[in-house]
Amino acid sequence: MQSPEKHEALRLRGIGITARRAEGRLRFLHRVKGSRRSKPTLGKEAEWARLSAALAAGRKKTALLYDRALQMLGENEARIFEIHAMFLEDEDFLDALRSEIFRGMSSEEALERASREMEAMLSALPDPYLSARAADIRDVSRTVMDFLTDDAERAETDGQPYLLVADDLSPSETILLEKSQILGFITARGTANSHTAILARAMGIPALVSVGTLDESIDGAYALLDAEEGTLSVFPTDGEIDAFREKLKSDDRIALAHDRYLRSLLNKPAVTKSGRRILVYANLGDSDEVAGALANGADGIGLLRSEFLYLGCSDYPTEEQLFRAYAEIVERMQGKRTVMRTLDVGADKRIPYFGLPEEENPALGFRAIRVCLARRELFKTQLRAMLRASSHGRLSIMLPMVVSVNEVRESRRLLEECMEELQRESQPFDSKLEFGIMIETPAAVEMCEELAELVDFFSVGTNDLSQYTLAADRQNPALDALFRENTEPILRMIRKAAAAIHSRGGWIGICGEMAADLHLTQYFADISVDELSVSVPYLLGVRGKICECN
Repeated sequence: MQSPEKHEALRLRGIGITARRAEGRLRFLHRVKGSRRSKPTLGKEAEWARLSAALAAGRKKTALLYDRALQMLGENEARIFEIHAMFLEDEDFLDALRSEIFRGMSSEEALERASREMEAMLSALPDPYLSARAADIRDVSRTVMDFLTDDAERAETDGQPYLLVADDLSPSETILLEKSQILGFITARGTANSHTAILARAMGIPALVSVGTLDESIDGAYALLDAEEGTLSVFPTDGEIDAFREKLKSDDRIALAHDRYLRSLLNKPAVTKSGRRILVYANLGDSDEVAGALANGADGIGLLRSEFLYLGCSDYPTEEQLFRAYAEIVERMQGKRTVMRTLDVGADKRIPYFGLPEEENPALGFRAIRVCLARRELFKTQLRAMLRASSHGRLSIMLPMVVSVNEVRESRRLLEECMEELQRESQPFDSKLEFGIMIETPAAVEMCEELAELVDFFSVGTNDLSQYTLAADRQNPALDALFRENTEPILRMIRKAAAAIHSRGGWIGICGEMAADLHLTQYFADISVDELSVSVPYLLGVRGKICECN
């Protein structure tokens, strides 16, 4: 890089978000104002319809951001956008918006006032994590506002990578950053607990927040960003540049060595130091993610969310449509196991044509295996498609949200009924395919010994298991600390389930967020967990950690 021009050096301090460094030109993010109206011109009903349309567009964009975060970073980070979606569905927030509209405000004014009040309420909370959620409200309202107006944001650049400078960055803006263009970012505001900070860490972007007011006269200036030290040096001296570049070289050597080590494990079994192999599988939401799983060395698919076709259709998919989609995935896995979860709709997955009833608490309501057993023809259509796909590779079937032995027995009876039908039709399938269940309710843990007699494997869904065990909504940001601080009950349950299934010759996997927690990998090795299934970005890291375990 060329030596920068000489100016009086400027030193700024902030909160470093990632222990990384970057150098480059500073480029300020500028907001281009659209045609924001200050008073209604369409009437109250028309303004409410206009705002409702913008809210719907905001929900759609939030769903797309969730998908992007899920593919790039994994389920844990993607949850940030589940929380955003929750704000957009919050009845108190929607009631406040409607009230302002029918008081005579424009859509823009109503949105600004209601979001400002909620933001102020959250900011005043003493808990730093909860007060940081005010930034999420800001982000959500800005997303909706952008659909009401023509607002946009951009940084003027010459096409070269740069250090982005902004008053603040929202999670939505952060997840959309192009890492090929952004060397790092600096914000005047922000906290270490914000969702923007969480995303920056996960994305590996050097970031410095809470720097204070930044004068735009330094736009285009050359700077050194040291997120490890929490400093920004603008117009640095030659000596500072030389010392900084030595640090960069050292960082690169360490990162390269670690990456080379992980890549060396790509096509090797994940084996602990004591010689025990643990399979590293991928959690996938649809067929588009198969290539990434294979490229990152997945030993198989530990959780395929089979409802992806239902979510993408305007009516029930046919058996043939399901079969073709499932068979394609199984074939692409080239003999590696694909664990396919049967239809899990309800709760946070609402499909209009299913006509499911509105519920006060859908997470505890009519969902998953309950829907399937109540709508048996729907269930059999999917089971037949899965069975037919099993002739194209190694496929296992598992049931979600099990709470009783009867649910498993009845599902198994329907599976056998489908097998008999396919035999009569001379349709090929794997008659010895594995059949398992998800352990994600306290009832399933309590009954795990009886359940283990009916299945070939368990897969622990730690997200729902934690939610139901702790009596805490995992989409409620106020309860995040509760989940972080109370893992012991969940770990004891996993140990109990592992012992039960192993005693009957079966195997156990984990497919929730805990599977990717490297602090728990040793524990899982200790209790002889057979498989860890994680989002694609975590595959290599988990594989490397297993190899370090005793």
